[in-house]
Amino acid sequence: MNLKRGTLMQSILRTAAMAAAVALVVGTGTTSAQTVTQAGADTVADCRQSRNSEARIAACSAIIADTKAAAEQKAIAFRNRASARADAGAIDAALADYNEALKLNPADAVALTGRGHMKLSRNEADTAIEDFTTALKLNPASPGILVSRGHAYIVKGLPDLAITDFTEAIKLNPKSASTFNHRGLAYRKKGEIDRAIDDYTTAIGLNPIYALAYNNRGYANEAKGNKPLAIEDFSRALLIDGSLAGAAAGLKRLGATGPMASDVDTLTAKGRTLVEANCSRCHATGAAGTSPNAKAPEFRTLQQRHPLLALREPLSRGIAATHEEMPKFKLSDADLDSIVAYINSLPAGGAK
Repeated sequence: MNLKRGTLMQSILRTAAMAAAVALVVGTGTTSAQTVTQAGADTVADCRQSRNSEARIAACSAIIADTKAAAEQKAIAFRNRASARADAGAIDAALADYNEALKLNPADAVALTGRGHMKLSRNEADTAIEDFTTALKLNPASPGILVSRGHAYIVKGLPDLAITDFTEAIKLNPKSASTFNHRGLAYRKKGEIDRAIDDYTTAIGLNPIYALAYNNRGYANEAKGNKPLAIEDFSRALLIDGSLAGAAAGLKRLGATGPMASDVDTLTAKGRTLVEANCSRCHATGAAGTSPNAKAPEFRTLQQRHPLLALREPLSRGIAATHEEMPKFKLSDADLDSIVAYINSLPAGGAK
């Protein structure tokens, strides 16, 4: 989505104002010093906010380039710029910024967690787990970091360790529907289907419109041979989120084809057209092939990058928070549903 040019221009003007104020202070004293303070405060505020990615990157970059900025300020600026770049899908650039932030402040649990997510996005589960573990030593009561490490353990194929982390996170935050859903996935990976169903059911109780939990419970009920319950779960998942191609495929496998499954087929076809028109310049958008831009992930790998999350959230952040190499284009919510449905329909991993 196009970001408002006026907001970005304000950030640029603020940065220029700060530089001009520095020059003025040499000759004029207190009034100019106040201007410096205000301009600097505005730049810091822009770097800390998360509403406008371009303004955030511009402001953080100004702080990083400022030779008079303290190391602590630069560490925060690198971390915040990394976060903005991560939201935009610029994984390598975000990882480089997290590395710089941690050189300046090795005890930053937020930066360690962010770097762990970037490493996991690059399929580097071992070093991601190391970062999450170090972050937990600094902040042992963080359910978010425990969930992140549990996620990494699932990717690594270690469901028992994942269950341990998710269970500890639930003790710290027993109202988190997503953590119960995550633990359900770990139980399913381990083959404990009944316990998985219990966790999905708890997640749905906490969040009755949690489409992924219905979808995952549908898979579990299908695995147990509970066809009517599986059909009910897949149908409910599609009613909440029409882009869940997995739920539509489940209904087809169970012989329950109908309007909802057909709607997903229509969404998938529209999504393919959209990504081929808007994304194929940089990304490999099909079931095979390598991305023309080495920094752009193949679309078939996006499910692997976000195996426990609804794909819509990271995808919508990436479209809204475009990074330097990503062209800007507008998508409606319906278009986004179509793209998510198409990506969900791709075989995970695929062929090169």
